[in-house]
Amino acid sequence: MPFLGNNSPFQQDVDKATSERNTSEDWALILDICDRVGTVPGGPRDCLQCITRRMNHTIPQVALQALVLLDACVKNCGKIFHLEVCSREFESECKKLLSKGHPRVVEKMKGLLRKWAQEDFAKDPQLSLIPSLYSKLRGDGVDFGGLEGQAQETSQPDGAPPAAGRQHQEEQDLARAIELSLRESPAKSLYPRASSPDASGFEAPAAAPREPRKVRALYDFEAAEDNELTFKAGELLLVLDDSDPNWWKGSNHRGEGLFPANFVSADLEEAGPPPEPQAPAPQEEAPPAEPLCVDPAQIDDTLQRLHETDPASGQPDPPDLLALEERCAGMGPLIEQELERIDRRHASLTAASRQLAEALALYHGLMRTPAPPAPGPPMVYGVPSEGNHDPASLPPAPFPGAPGATPQQGVPQGAMGSPVGFPLL
Repeated sequence: MPFLGNNSPFQQDVDKATSERNTSEDWALILDICDRVGTVPGGPRDCLQCITRRMNHTIPQVALQALVLLDACVKNCGKIFHLEVCSREFESECKKLLSKGHPRVVEKMKGLLRKWAQEDFAKDPQLSLIPSLYSKLRGDGVDFGGLEGQAQETSQPDGAPPAAGRQHQEEQDLARAIELSLRESPAKSLYPRASSPDASGFEAPAAAPREPRKVRALYDFEAAEDNELTFKAGELLLVLDDSDPNWWKGSNHRGEGLFPANFVSADLEEAGPPPEPQAPAPQEEAPPAEPLCVDPAQIDDTLQRLHETDPASGQPDPPDLLALEERCAGMGPLIEQELERIDRRHASLTAASRQLAEALALYHGLMRTPAPPAPGPPMVYGVPSEGNHDPASLPPAPFPGAPGATPQQGVPQGAMGSPVGFPLL
């Protein structure tokens, strides 16, 4: 059956009702879970999956409390929950629990199957899967003998009403659970012990006593409860009981109590101080390497010899070929530096060529443009000698040589009448 994550509405309450720290069943919380099963969509399936996850817990007390919660849901949640219990997924979980579970949990599970098959699911044909599983297990040799006498003692009279029988059964289950809790934790221990008496009243065979062994603390541990043991990292502890995989019981000079099993190690050897660093041995000075320079002839010779070498021939390479390859490989940085220098030089020459082309284009453009015309002599106009006369009100000046014209000063008379050298007609 697939398990739910923390998104189930019943997960937190089911974990609280079946917590390993419980000293008795919290019937108020159990009945509250039963009341919520029918009110939440998909509640029967979610609740059964949460209970099934706790049934497979490694701590027997958690699994027993989960079975008590499961039986309470069967009694109080009605047929919607019965149909989920009578499913193939839950049948597979029951078989797995009966084959691999703790003996106390197995006995409790067999008792519930017998009771469901004979009482709760006996008269409804839709719930025939659990009676069939019970009959099949008995046919396979599963022993239900220790539970038959108990069934006769706890069975109710034929004339008793069903409600009274359920109440009587709940009271007996509650008394049995309280008795088991008191037997499991006589000193009100918060951590269950696998050797505590089971639900049927008999005790599992006790393990043979073993001599205490020593372990070394890996980390500091501060006791949070009265029954826990405080220790510091590096201290030695005596392990008195390591039956539980998570919490061991031990003692030291502070007393006796429980501590986490992963806080200690069986390796008793304390880590010594780190070794002192040794001075590095003087290294022989390598002979100074010959200064490298780019030798094209040597590169061509090496490439030619590499082309002539046949790897399939199986003949060893010439002894000086490796030295030539190393020397040519050492020329790589020098070749890269030379290429970078050539690239920079090429870029600068390209920029200079572009600037020269732009200057020549500008020169030729200027040469093709025509020159502007030269400015002529300035115009001279006559200015009146006196007064501020309007030029428009003055009479037009007579043409030189015309009748009545006044000869100008400095001009010969002949010039005024005719051109020089020609007589007047």
